[in-house]
Amino acid sequence: MSHSHSQNYRPPEYDAVRHILGAPLIESRTRPYVGNGEIDWAGLEREAETMSGGERFLVGIASDLWTTEKTIPLAELPRRLDDRNFRRVLEALRLARGESVDLAA
Repeated sequence: MSHSHSQNYRPPEYDAVRHILGAPLIESRTRPYVGNGEIDWAGLEREAETMSGGERFLVGIASDLWTTEKTIPLAELPRRLDDRNFRRVLEALRLARGESVDLAA
């Protein structure tokens, strides 16, 4: 399905990025920049300037998933993320593939 066929189309990466940005660690700070189908990356970058290293890391992962810029080394994921956020990123990667994910687990 192309973007022009449906105004409601959202790429699976959007749901994946939204899932990462909804992590309890950062959700209260990222919520104002995540809308219905849109993400204010410039606003998120400004907000991330005052976040902790771990919070910025999650925002960076979300950004890389959206932009494919590869600023976050893959090897850092298991080293820097706690179990909860590592699981959330894995769930997001499955969402980006278009898979259904049981987010309640």
